[in-house]
Amino acid sequence: MTHYAGLRDLAQLIRRLEPQLAGASLSILAHEHKEEIASLLVEGLGDGVAVQNSSGEYANHLAVLRVGANKYTFAQDWREVYISEINFCACRIPPGAHGLLVHHTDYPGVIYDVSRKLAEHEINISKLNVSREQKGKHALLICVTDEEITPGVVAAIEELPQIDKVRSLQ
Repeated sequence: MTHYAGLRDLAQLIRRLEPQLAGASLSILAHEHKEEIASLLVEGLGDGVAVQNSSGEYANHLAVLRVGANKYTFAQDWREVYISEINFCACRIPPGAHGLLVHHTDYPGVIYDVSRKLAEHEINISKLNVSREQKGKHALLICVTDEEITPGVVAAIEELPQIDKVRSLQ
C-alpha cells in the first residue's frame, strides 16, 4: 500500500456525494507520481472522468476534480492524503472520516445550531470549517466528527432554518 492509497477512498466518497460524474474533469497537479495518483482517483471515481496533467508544481496539492459547479482539491502532507478544499471552503477530510457537509444560506448562529444538534446526539466535532460566497448568501459548513453520522442526525440538521442540503461523509 502506497502513501497515496487513501486517494481511492476519497474518490469513492466524492462518487457518493456526486452520483452524476458525466463531464467531470480531473487535473493532476503533482509533479511526481502522476500516473499512480491519476490511477487511484479514477479507480475510486469510475471510468469516464477526463484526466489531464497540469504544468507547474504545487506545494502539497495532488489533484483537482471538477464536477459541474463543484470543485474538490486533493492534498497530501507528511501524515496523510486528504480533501483540502470543497468549492470555496478549506477543510481537511482524511479517508474514512465521519462528518457532514451542510449547504445553507449564511445566517448568524449556524455553527451553534449545527453543533447543538450534534451534541444532542452525543457526537463530538474534531474539525469544523465554514465558508460563504458573501454575507447572507450560499455557505458551506464542513464538519468532521469522531462518531458516525446516522440518517437521524442528518434529518435533525435538515430541519434547521435556512439549511438547503446535508450530506453525510459515510
